[in-house]
Amino acid sequence: MISNGDKGNNTIGAVEIVPDCCILIAGAGPVGLLLAVVLSSYGVKSILLERNSTTTKWPKMDLTNARSMELFRRLGLADKLRAKGVPPHIPSTVLISSGLNEDKAITKWPHPSVEKYRMQILENNDGSLPLEPYQRISQAVFEAWLKTVCDEDPLIDARFGWRVDSVEETELGATCIVSDVASGSAVTFKSKFVVGCDGASSKVRRSLSIPLDGGPVPGYVILVHFKSRDLTRLQRQGQFWHIFFLGKDGLGGAIIAQDEVDTWTVHHQMPLDSDHTKLDSRDIIYRVLGGLGERFEIKVDEILVRSTYRPSIAVARQYASPKGHVFLAGDAAHQNIPTGGYGMNMGLGDAFDLGWKLAAVVNRGGGPRLLASYEAERRPVALRNIERSAVHMASHFNVKELLQPDAAIVNANSEEGAKMRKKIHDHYQANDGENKDLGIEMGHRYKSEICIPDHEEAIEPEWLPSRYIPTTWPGSRAPHVFLKDGSAIYDLLGKGFTLVEFVRSGDSDDGSAGHLVSAAKAESVSLSYLKLVDEDHASRLWEKRLVIVRPDTHVAWRGNDMSPRRASEIIQVIAGFAAPRRVEASPTGMNEKAVAVEFSMVVNEVQDKEYRLGQMGAFQQ
Repeated sequence: MISNGDKGNNTIGAVEIVPDCCILIAGAGPVGLLLAVVLSSYGVKSILLERNSTTTKWPKMDLTNARSMELFRRLGLADKLRAKGVPPHIPSTVLISSGLNEDKAITKWPHPSVEKYRMQILENNDGSLPLEPYQRISQAVFEAWLKTVCDEDPLIDARFGWRVDSVEETELGATCIVSDVASGSAVTFKSKFVVGCDGASSKVRRSLSIPLDGGPVPGYVILVHFKSRDLTRLQRQGQFWHIFFLGKDGLGGAIIAQDEVDTWTVHHQMPLDSDHTKLDSRDIIYRVLGGLGERFEIKVDEILVRSTYRPSIAVARQYASPKGHVFLAGDAAHQNIPTGGYGMNMGLGDAFDLGWKLAAVVNRGGGPRLLASYEAERRPVALRNIERSAVHMASHFNVKELLQPDAAIVNANSEEGAKMRKKIHDHYQANDGENKDLGIEMGHRYKSEICIPDHEEAIEPEWLPSRYIPTTWPGSRAPHVFLKDGSAIYDLLGKGFTLVEFVRSGDSDDGSAGHLVSAAKAESVSLSYLKLVDEDHASRLWEKRLVIVRPDTHVAWRGNDMSPRRASEIIQVIAGFAAPRRVEASPTGMNEKAVAVEFSMVVNEVQDKEYRLGQMGAFQQ
């Protein structure tokens, strides 16, 4: 980690001038940490400011999904992350149970282990699956590991115990007032680019008066994180990743196996007007595990942390400031309910997207429209994923109707009880997309100025939330495929843009690829060239002879031939130096007239200067 004296910044009294080649990041949770790592991978320095003295103690998210793992593989970090998580041979079974007093769960979602999933990916090889399986890992472990990665990186200046109090955009950048939490002294930072990764209550967002549309869901959750080695009782219905316990209102609570050894988290649903302070933490655990039945006691070795949590669904109306010097990412830009596991993973996607674009601009290989595309691409992903989370949550709460007229019937050893259990089983099997919907996780197709439409094709391929449709339609994530020698096509892509050309032995060269390579060189755009010979299977999946892939593996352009003039136009557009043909847009491309959105399942409200939720947990503040 760089000290203040040798990182190239000029400290003048209580003012610190950040060089234009360095990015100021507010917030060192998973999103801010990853953003710093992405920037560093392109040789760009960053300063990370985090108000807390260390990383989170809260478990929060417990799954890094397949798409996020692909991005970590791009950074060379996937295997190191997996070494900190749940071992690869352990499956990720989700049980639906009426309580651990019963011998069996009502039904289950049998998500495979990492090892089994990896074999499925290898055997399938039709482009419909990710290159990397998901990875179970507690966010508390995840953040601590990623902080170590940052601490060891000479391009990252991570300052914990520094709180961003306000941000003001100027013509040339932004001015941030920052406090040293320990001493209370204030420092003014001046930086060309600032990224707010400072959580749901983001000071960056509120300083800019960017409205947050949406609101909290009815009710709140008590979260108890604890240690127990009482596996015989905890796993009496079988090994599990999650157990969702039925309650009289549908979903009563849940337990999460954090490490498959001794660390667990229970979530207990509570009415908003109820007082949780009178509840003992161990009793909360026993209540949750009992489900619809009596309390189910286990041996609890240690209560680690406890908090309330108020789920909220919200999206910032803009992801960037008017002049394009300040950006929002992660929970500062969008908040989500846990079902589906989209929250942190969306934030990681934000970090990678914004990171490579900022790096390209700083390194003079990208233009201003590259940064404008961040909001155009990532905000629609948040809107869609948040609504999908609500679909998953509704699947749990809609069980209430199936428990009528008396929820106790579900545990009865009778024909009536068997029928109720069968209805619940059928319901959950018909609504099993949670942590499984690959169309949501990796099927998003960016529609922005830097993705050039394929005018040769009249109809865009079908999109489904439940599965990823392999396609190189511009804006799509390019399909993963293993080549004839067993190598993954993703592993052959460059760090910047990559031009992939599919040819047959003996084909003559018409110069199309050369025109694009020359045009990129003329614009100082980083473009690698990958020529694949007689790769018929991959060629069919990738659909076109020429495909330009972005650093995030999304497709920027595709076609079958190229002229020198058109090559220059394409490179200028995908790198953000010029607007595409026949497109009228603002000079910055920013979302200057964004309108409010409303979501189902929440009390819709608008917050800008303040951020207040009833029963809000400490880690949400």
